[in-house]
Amino acid sequence: MEVSTAEKLEQLREKVSEGRMSNSLLARITGKSSSTVSQVLNGKYQGRPEVIDEMLQAVEAHKTAHEDTGAENVSTWLTGGEQLINGILNLTYHTAGFSAIVGPSGIGKTYTSKLFSEAHSDTAYIRCADSMGDVVQAVLDVVGAPAYGTKTQKMRRAIAGLKERGIKMLLVDEADLLVTDGSKPAILRKISVFREIKESGVGVAMIGLESFDNALRSVGETYVTSRLDYFRKVKDTAQEELAYFLGTQGWDPETLDGKYAIQLAPKRGSLRFLTKLSQTAKFLGSLKDALAVTFTTVGHVKEV
Repeated sequence: MEVSTAEKLEQLREKVSEGRMSNSLLARITGKSSSTVSQVLNGKYQGRPEVIDEMLQAVEAHKTAHEDTGAENVSTWLTGGEQLINGILNLTYHTAGFSAIVGPSGIGKTYTSKLFSEAHSDTAYIRCADSMGDVVQAVLDVVGAPAYGTKTQKMRRAIAGLKERGIKMLLVDEADLLVTDGSKPAILRKISVFREIKESGVGVAMIGLESFDNALRSVGETYVTSRLDYFRKVKDTAQEELAYFLGTQGWDPETLDGKYAIQLAPKRGSLRFLTKLSQTAKFLGSLKDALAVTFTTVGHVKEV
């Protein structure tokens, strides 16, 4: 069955959105002018119909080439905060260090973590669940090792499993969910698992909200924070970066709708908010309609 031009355009938009490609990067990849790229993504291009096919092929070839190289440097556009996160992850990876990265919701912590993990086959990724109890079990699940025996036996098996698989770093995402119960003994038990893994020679990077920083400091500087090799707080995404990101999604940040979306973003999930808003807008046909049905912490956005 032949794919329509509209379907091809939607495929292209999805690939651009997934790769967070700016119009300038897309222009370099496809060999098209910036104006052509903008017109195509906005559905206003009136030139050769083959252009969308050519752009799709170029984007796919770029993606395949990047995957084949296994390069450490992320080729897609990243905000300053995401670049900082990526830098700390690289540092932790290369030094087998022990790090904690904290920052507001929606600034790209999970996105950057997944990009890094996908680019490094010797990195194990764990996404924490609310009030996760048995952290050792989570590590055993990652390495595919059995969970019988005492806690010490399971811990040894987890570390052995990481080393047998050649894992250089354990990336612990949404680490703030480990400490939601607020109990110091419980927090210490969980963090001690990662400290032991680090001391075995496997790097550990823990990433979470600012509440994770507070929890780490509450359990005692000597035991936890003094053992960290690297610690960084990442600030919220800058307004100009939000505007640029909205543009990469195919929407003009200089319109009234675009400016309002950027104004709302910092308090409602920053990049995550704009990503979901853009997806809704593509489905409904306009950013204004997407804003009208978007539910925020202060209710629906009804007027723009």
